[in-house]
Amino acid sequence: MGDLKSRVAYLKGLADGLGLDESKEKRLMSEIVKVLDEMAEAIDSLQAFSEATQEYVESIDEDLEQLEQDFYGCEEDEDEYEDDYDEEYEDDYDIDDEDLCEIECPKCHEVIFMDEDLIDDDGKTECPNCKAVIDIEEMEDEED
Repeated sequence: MGDLKSRVAYLKGLADGLGLDESKEKRLMSEIVKVLDEMAEAIDSLQAFSEATQEYVESIDEDLEQLEQDFYGCEEDEDEYEDDYDEEYEDDYDIDDEDLCEIECPKCHEVIFMDEDLIDDDGKTECPNCKAVIDIEEMEDEED
């Protein structure tokens, strides 16, 4: 970035060396050089900020990686962790449960598994994704 500032300083020297008396051209050259100098300062400031931000993000990434290793263990133990989790909770979330029915939301077309207890007496329920009202009885009539 110092190269850009030195080039702007060189242009300023060239403009001063033209020997133009207080003319419109000299004022124009002076303003152009001032704008270039301000742009070089702004770019320098942005570059310094970008480098500091990059260092900060890398630091956060390293900290997060350490937290993941502390919490989940080594990367090679991930499969073992997932197996333990599946065995521990498989009875709580049994997809083959008889009380679940598979429904496709007519609005967002997301396939959801709905517990029959969540369907009201009118045969309607709410899509958990888009909150649209789903009429189960109407869907069944369409299938027939």
